[in-house]
Amino acid sequence: MELLLSIGKGVWYGFLIGLLSFGPSFFTLIHTGIQGGKKQGMQVALGIFLSEMFVALLCFFGLSRYFTTPTFQLVFTGMAAAAILYLGIQSVFTKHHKLPEIKVSASASVYRGFFMNIINPFVMLLWVSVIATLSVGGESQSEHGRTMILVELVTILCTLLALDLGKVYLSDYIGKKLSERVYQLVNRYFGVILSAIGLYFAYHFVVLLYAWYVAPVGH
Repeated sequence: MELLLSIGKGVWYGFLIGLLSFGPSFFTLIHTGIQGGKKQGMQVALGIFLSEMFVALLCFFGLSRYFTTPTFQLVFTGMAAAAILYLGIQSVFTKHHKLPEIKVSASASVYRGFFMNIINPFVMLLWVSVIATLSVGGESQSEHGRTMILVELVTILCTLLALDLGKVYLSDYIGKKLSERVYQLVNRYFGVILSAIGLYFAYHFVVLLYAWYVAPVGH
Protein backbone atom coordinates (compact mmCIF):
# COMPACT_ATOMS: atom_id res chain seq x y z
CA MET A 1 0.00 0.00 0.00
CA GLU A 2 2.81 2.38 0.90
CA LEU A 3 4.49 1.60 -2.43
CA LEU A 4 1.31 2.52 -4.33
CA LEU A 5 1.02 5.76 -2.36
CA SER A 6 4.63 6.64 -3.22
CA ILE A 7 3.98 5.95 -6.91
CA GLY A 8 0.79 8.02 -6.79
CA LYS A 9 2.63 10.94 -5.17
CA GLY A 10 5.37 10.65 -7.76
CA VAL A 11 2.88 10.81 -10.65
CA TRP A 12 1.16 13.84 -9.10
CA TYR A 13 4.43 15.70 -8.52
CA GLY A 14 5.57 14.77 -12.02
CA PHE A 15 2.44 16.24 -13.60
CA LEU A 16 2.77 19.44 -11.57
CA ILE A 17 6.43 19.89 -12.51
CA GLY A 18 5.78 19.01 -16.15
CA LEU A 19 2.87 21.40 -16.52
CA LEU A 20 4.64 24.30 -14.81
CA SER A 21 8.08 23.95 -16.44
CA PHE A 22 8.74 26.36 -19.33
CA GLY A 23 12.53 26.55 -19.46
CA PRO A 24 14.83 26.38 -22.50
CA SER A 25 14.54 22.59 -22.74
CA PHE A 26 10.73 22.84 -23.10
CA PHE A 27 10.98 25.16 -26.10
CA THR A 28 13.86 23.13 -27.56
CA LEU A 29 11.75 19.98 -27.33
CA ILE A 30 8.75 21.56 -29.07
CA HIS A 31 10.98 23.17 -31.69
CA THR A 32 12.74 19.88 -32.44
CA GLY A 33 9.43 18.04 -32.74
CA ILE A 34 8.23 20.60 -35.28
CA GLN A 35 11.51 20.80 -37.16
CA GLY A 36 12.83 17.23 -37.07
CA GLY A 37 9.78 15.06 -36.38
CA LYS A 38 9.01 12.38 -33.80
CA LYS A 39 12.32 10.54 -33.98
CA GLN A 40 14.51 13.54 -33.22
CA GLY A 41 12.00 14.86 -30.71
CA MET A 42 12.09 11.57 -28.80
CA GLN A 43 15.90 11.65 -28.79
CA VAL A 44 15.84 15.17 -27.35
CA ALA A 45 13.28 13.99 -24.76
CA LEU A 46 15.68 11.19 -23.79
CA GLY A 47 18.48 13.73 -23.34
CA ILE A 48 16.25 15.86 -21.11
CA PHE A 49 15.27 12.77 -19.11
CA LEU A 50 18.95 11.77 -18.61
CA SER A 51 19.88 15.27 -17.43
CA GLU A 52 16.92 15.36 -15.01
CA MET A 53 17.89 11.91 -13.68
CA PHE A 54 21.54 12.98 -13.32
CA VAL A 55 20.69 16.07 -11.28
CA ALA A 56 18.00 14.27 -9.25
CA LEU A 57 20.38 11.48 -8.26
CA LEU A 58 23.11 13.97 -7.34
CA CYS A 59 20.61 15.66 -5.01
CA PHE A 60 19.40 12.32 -3.66
CA PHE A 61 22.94 11.29 -2.73
CA GLY A 62 23.59 14.49 -0.80
CA LEU A 63 25.27 16.85 -3.26
CA SER A 64 22.38 19.34 -3.32
CA ARG A 65 24.16 21.68 -0.87
CA TYR A 66 26.72 22.54 -3.55
CA PHE A 67 24.01 23.70 -5.98
CA THR A 68 22.78 26.36 -3.54
CA THR A 69 26.16 27.97 -2.82
CA PRO A 70 26.51 31.60 -4.05
CA THR A 71 29.68 30.81 -6.03
CA PHE A 72 28.10 27.93 -7.94
CA GLN A 73 24.92 29.88 -8.71
CA LEU A 74 26.90 32.92 -9.89
CA VAL A 75 29.23 31.02 -12.25
CA PHE A 76 26.58 28.63 -13.55
CA THR A 77 23.99 31.35 -14.18
CA GLY A 78 26.53 33.43 -16.11
CA MET A 79 27.46 30.46 -18.31
CA ALA A 80 23.78 29.61 -18.87
CA ALA A 81 22.93 33.19 -19.85
CA ALA A 82 25.76 33.33 -22.40
CA ALA A 83 24.97 29.92 -23.93
CA ILE A 84 21.20 30.44 -24.23
CA LEU A 85 21.57 33.98 -25.58
CA TYR A 86 23.97 32.72 -28.24
CA LEU A 87 21.61 29.92 -29.30
CA GLY A 88 18.60 32.24 -29.32
CA ILE A 89 20.27 34.98 -31.39
CA GLN A 90 21.67 32.36 -33.79
CA SER A 91 18.19 30.92 -34.30
CA VAL A 92 16.66 34.38 -34.94
CA PHE A 93 19.17 35.36 -37.62
CA THR A 94 19.71 31.97 -39.30
CA LYS A 95 17.56 31.25 -42.34
CA HIS A 96 15.90 27.87 -41.90
CA HIS A 97 14.82 25.83 -44.88
CA LYS A 98 11.93 23.46 -44.43
CA LEU A 99 13.02 19.99 -45.52
CA PRO A 100 11.05 16.73 -45.62
CA GLU A 101 13.56 15.32 -43.16
CA ILE A 102 16.37 17.08 -41.32
CA LYS A 103 18.97 14.44 -40.55
CA VAL A 104 20.80 14.81 -37.25
CA SER A 105 22.62 11.99 -35.50
CA ALA A 106 20.89 10.38 -32.53
CA SER A 107 23.78 11.23 -30.21
CA ALA A 108 23.64 14.91 -31.25
CA SER A 109 19.89 15.06 -30.53
CA VAL A 110 20.28 13.38 -27.14
CA TYR A 111 23.16 15.71 -26.28
CA ARG A 112 21.09 18.73 -27.34
CA GLY A 113 18.29 17.76 -24.97
CA PHE A 114 20.75 17.02 -22.15
CA PHE A 115 22.64 20.30 -22.66
CA MET A 116 19.59 22.55 -23.00
CA ASN A 117 18.16 21.18 -19.76
CA ILE A 118 21.33 20.98 -17.69
CA ILE A 119 22.34 24.61 -18.39
CA ASN A 120 19.16 25.84 -16.72
CA PRO A 121 20.26 26.70 -13.14
CA PHE A 122 16.67 26.46 -11.94
CA VAL A 123 16.61 22.73 -12.78
CA MET A 124 19.12 22.12 -10.00
CA LEU A 125 17.21 24.31 -7.57
CA LEU A 126 14.02 22.49 -8.56
CA TRP A 127 15.43 19.09 -7.66
CA VAL A 128 16.89 20.41 -4.40
CA SER A 129 13.34 21.49 -3.52
CA VAL A 130 11.81 18.21 -4.71
CA ILE A 131 14.18 16.11 -2.58
CA ALA A 132 13.51 18.35 0.43
CA THR A 133 9.73 18.05 -0.11
CA LEU A 134 9.84 14.27 -0.46
CA SER A 135 11.93 13.99 2.72
CA VAL A 136 9.49 15.97 4.88
CA GLY A 137 7.42 13.85 7.23
CA GLY A 138 9.17 10.60 6.38
CA GLU A 139 12.01 8.60 7.83
CA SER A 140 14.42 9.91 5.23
CA GLN A 141 17.47 8.65 7.11
CA SER A 142 16.28 5.05 7.36
CA GLU A 143 16.84 2.57 4.55
CA HIS A 144 13.10 2.06 4.06
CA GLY A 145 12.43 5.80 4.01
CA ARG A 146 15.16 6.45 1.44
CA THR A 147 13.82 3.60 -0.70
CA MET A 148 10.35 5.19 -0.77
CA ILE A 149 11.87 8.56 -1.67
CA LEU A 150 13.78 6.87 -4.51
CA VAL A 151 10.53 5.25 -5.74
CA GLU A 152 8.82 8.65 -5.80
CA LEU A 153 11.83 10.16 -7.55
CA VAL A 154 11.85 7.51 -10.29
CA THR A 155 8.08 7.89 -10.73
CA ILE A 156 8.42 11.67 -11.12
CA LEU A 157 11.14 11.19 -13.76
CA CYS A 158 9.07 8.63 -15.69
CA THR A 159 6.02 10.91 -15.58
CA LEU A 160 8.08 13.82 -16.91
CA LEU A 161 9.40 11.61 -19.72
CA ALA A 162 5.84 10.53 -20.63
CA LEU A 163 4.70 14.18 -20.74
CA ASP A 164 7.69 15.13 -22.93
CA LEU A 165 6.92 12.32 -25.37
CA GLY A 166 3.34 13.60 -25.58
CA LYS A 167 4.67 17.07 -26.42
CA VAL A 168 6.84 15.52 -29.15
CA TYR A 169 3.90 13.78 -30.84
CA LEU A 170 1.81 16.96 -30.68
CA SER A 171 4.59 19.18 -32.07
CA ASP A 172 5.34 16.67 -34.85
CA TYR A 173 1.66 16.77 -35.88
CA ILE A 174 1.71 20.59 -35.86
CA GLY A 175 4.96 20.67 -37.85
CA LYS A 176 3.47 18.66 -40.69
CA LYS A 177 0.72 21.27 -41.11
CA LEU A 178 3.01 24.30 -41.41
CA SER A 179 3.76 26.12 -44.66
CA GLU A 180 7.36 27.18 -45.31
CA ARG A 181 6.59 30.83 -44.49
CA VAL A 182 4.96 29.92 -41.18
CA TYR A 183 7.81 27.49 -40.52
CA GLN A 184 10.31 30.38 -40.83
CA LEU A 185 8.25 32.47 -38.40
CA VAL A 186 8.07 29.59 -35.91
CA ASN A 187 11.87 29.19 -35.98
CA ARG A 188 12.35 32.90 -35.35
CA TYR A 189 9.72 32.80 -32.60
CA PHE A 190 11.60 30.07 -30.75
CA GLY A 191 14.81 32.06 -31.22
CA VAL A 192 13.18 35.10 -29.60
CA ILE A 193 11.89 32.95 -26.72
CA LEU A 194 15.37 31.50 -26.07
CA SER A 195 16.88 35.00 -26.26
CA ALA A 196 14.34 36.24 -23.70
CA ILE A 197 15.21 33.35 -21.36
CA GLY A 198 18.91 34.13 -21.85
CA LEU A 199 18.29 37.80 -20.96
CA TYR A 200 16.39 36.71 -17.84
CA PHE A 201 19.32 34.55 -16.76
CA ALA A 202 21.67 37.47 -17.53
CA TYR A 203 19.56 39.69 -15.26
CA HIS A 204 19.66 37.01 -12.57
CA PHE A 205 23.45 36.83 -13.02
CA VAL A 206 23.80 40.62 -12.51
CA VAL A 207 21.68 40.40 -9.34
CA LEU A 208 23.89 37.60 -8.00
CA LEU A 209 27.01 39.51 -9.01
CA TYR A 210 25.78 42.59 -7.14
CA ALA A 211 25.06 40.52 -4.03
CA TRP A 212 28.49 38.89 -4.30
CA TYR A 213 30.63 42.01 -4.74
CA VAL A 214 28.66 45.09 -3.69
CA ALA A 215 26.39 44.01 -0.84
CA PRO A 216 29.21 42.89 1.54
CA VAL A 217 30.92 46.29 1.09
CA GLY A 218 27.78 48.09 2.29
CA HIS A 219 27.94 46.20 5.55
